[in-house]
Amino acid sequence: MARLPRIVLAGYPLHIMVKGHNAQDIFFSDDERRAYLEWLRDAAREYELAIHSFVLMPSHIHILATPKTPLSASRVMQSVSRRYAQMFNHNHQRTGTVWEGRFKSSLIEPEAYLLLCQKYIEQNPVRSGLVQTPEKWHWSSYRHHVGAETMPWIADHSLYWGLGNTPFERQLSWQKLMSEPLTNNDVIKVSNHLNYGWPMMTSSGHEKLALKTTRPLVPRRAGRPKIIKPVI
Repeated sequence: MARLPRIVLAGYPLHIMVKGHNAQDIFFSDDERRAYLEWLRDAAREYELAIHSFVLMPSHIHILATPKTPLSASRVMQSVSRRYAQMFNHNHQRTGTVWEGRFKSSLIEPEAYLLLCQKYIEQNPVRSGLVQTPEKWHWSSYRHHVGAETMPWIADHSLYWGLGNTPFERQLSWQKLMSEPLTNNDVIKVSNHLNYGWPMMTSSGHEKLALKTTRPLVPRRAGRPKIIKPVI
């Protein structure tokens, strides 16, 4: 079956994931992680991609962002992935691909699912068993969102701002929301939409989106749906 084109619309948030070739680790030092984040910051500014949330896992990366143009996300990911691959191959005296194909993405209806996706992303290190609490993982946006660290290049979404009238109120609200793990159904829902590229939207959101694209927005109802193991 031919690969469906991505659904990317200016002003609609995207959940993005890119992973290492054959699920291999792509980070072996803090210097490599810092380099990736610096290049992500710079490319996001250049190509007008507002980064709301991220996590660097050992073998993959999750990003939640809103593109200003339909090409913002692809240009950012191409720029960062190319620069990082060159550095990684040089550091480890290797050649060939670092990444497993193109990045995956799922368009998000913000009012219904943005904070859910942000929670999914920032809880990843806990779900995977890397740490017991999210603040212990220094390579995500969680510490920024609870005031433990300042990341000026993170563009907090208006829905996060709506959690409180002051920074302290927003940070405390997010900390409380993050203290409850996602249900297994929510984890599977987010993972499947991301892996298959289906937009995460309500029925009314699908109706509005159908006016903007001719691409199918939901999978066909044929046989039992396949469940992909979440990449955490």
